[in-house]
Amino acid sequence: MKAKSCVIIGRAPQMDYLQDYVQLPANYGSPEYFSRPDVAAIRQTVHGALHELDIRTGFSGTLADRRVFIKPNLVSVYHNLGLKETEYPESTDPRVMDAVISFFYQYTRDIIIIESSGKGMPTRLSFRLSGLDRVARYYGIRCVALELEPVTRYILPKAEVMKEVYLPSIMDEVVQGNAFYVSVPKMKTNLYTGVTLGFKNAMGILPYNLRMRNHNHMLDKKLADLLYLIEADLTIIDGIIGGEGNTPAPVDPVHSNVIICGNNTVETDRCATRLMGINPTDIKLIKEADNRGFNDEDVEIIGDQKVIPFRRANPSLIDNEFTRDFPNVGTLIGFSGHGLPEINDLAQVTPELVQQMESICAGGCFAAAKTAFEVMKYSQGLDRNFSFTMILGWGTRVNGDVWYFDKQGKAYSLETIQTLPGKKLTLGECTSKLKPYCDVNGEGCSSHTSTMISIFKAAEREIPFLSVKNKHLLSVAWETIRIYLVKLGLMLHGAWVDCPYDTRDIIYPIPALSEDQLRENWLILPLPSLQGKTLWREIRSMKIL
Repeated sequence: MKAKSCVIIGRAPQMDYLQDYVQLPANYGSPEYFSRPDVAAIRQTVHGALHELDIRTGFSGTLADRRVFIKPNLVSVYHNLGLKETEYPESTDPRVMDAVISFFYQYTRDIIIIESSGKGMPTRLSFRLSGLDRVARYYGIRCVALELEPVTRYILPKAEVMKEVYLPSIMDEVVQGNAFYVSVPKMKTNLYTGVTLGFKNAMGILPYNLRMRNHNHMLDKKLADLLYLIEADLTIIDGIIGGEGNTPAPVDPVHSNVIICGNNTVETDRCATRLMGINPTDIKLIKEADNRGFNDEDVEIIGDQKVIPFRRANPSLIDNEFTRDFPNVGTLIGFSGHGLPEINDLAQVTPELVQQMESICAGGCFAAAKTAFEVMKYSQGLDRNFSFTMILGWGTRVNGDVWYFDKQGKAYSLETIQTLPGKKLTLGECTSKLKPYCDVNGEGCSSHTSTMISIFKAAEREIPFLSVKNKHLLSVAWETIRIYLVKLGLMLHGAWVDCPYDTRDIIYPIPALSEDQLRENWLILPLPSLQGKTLWREIRSMKIL
């Protein structure tokens, strides 16, 4: 029987926590380090909150003979990457991770830190940048970069979108209930999902190609589907220094001084969302989880629920803020369906309707594009005096013809767009009709790397992450090559490392199932032999960047 759902809010003492909140100092592990007031306060807050949760749920009694997997959020460790500031609160505070590990170390030595950072940021480098590799050595435990692991294929009969899932095989223990899974996300706002907390952190266990599947208007459903397969036993949200703004772009620090932990991921996320000053009913991701029944209306919340407002993410490419920051960049948008009104007359299209169109594919290219522009804003000394026109969406059908619209609602036909002066940029596979007539074309659907490269190329500017301003550039290059070589070696030995690369806007089919199978949350689906043409196809489809 599952324990009663409980969320504990731990408030850290008021002090300056900005020291070493992204990267641990060189003296980590020494008496001098552990005697620091901030380190001691964080450990006391984390241990106190977990002890209180343990009293109410008894989770420590389930740890005997079970491995503990602890997953931070290291999607990008923003430290000396060539931006205006040395560091940004994008990743889980390593001081919090040390405190979490030290708590579980009281019960078991069988602990593994697991993570797979975003494409273009190799996880082994993220472990080094944050200092978590040194934390692992201090406790005698392991760090595992999940992108270097072979995978197991599952099917989810109850899923609405992500019916086929590939997980690193090391996670099979968690799926089957033989290991204890702890998610330690950062408390921050997010361009794609509004907030990025507990079960959004699960995106970091998916292999690269699978992350890109349905990373579009179906993203919230996709992430909620994952809860049928894997849900954290504990979620511990690092809100010591929160992040407000446009994750996965650089975000600004919030002195929230809080640790939120719970044994129900959805309710822990809901509590954190409220503390950030955001109504959970505005977060589609949480509503999707509620629709699947992963919530608990009887959850007990312990602690001070004082709100510390976070600035919300803003994915718009047509609002006044974007126009102010990039006055010479034009945006044309075209969508139909997905709840939009049927349009029979171009005069029906108002600025408000264009804004509505912009929100259709919140999990897709809009947020990826906004990330690129935010990186420009946060770059040191980068000239933003450039001009081009971006085109996004599959187009709006009006009386059989396809149209796109600017922020004022002015209509542009495919023929008109071809003759527009200046550079033209398409983003996303759904703009394929226009790619032959444009100067720069972003590949894939919502690919951060491709989108950023395309936008900086159109702007004729240098990406700071790929320049000498990034002090870790050579390490990124080497670790990226290493990822490719390790994956290639696994595949040549017959191991699958990812799903086939495919970014079409479809729900990927699964085999026909019996009535009994349809009632299961998950089933293992053996992978075919990896050899011959199948092996060559998968090698060609490896996407490291």
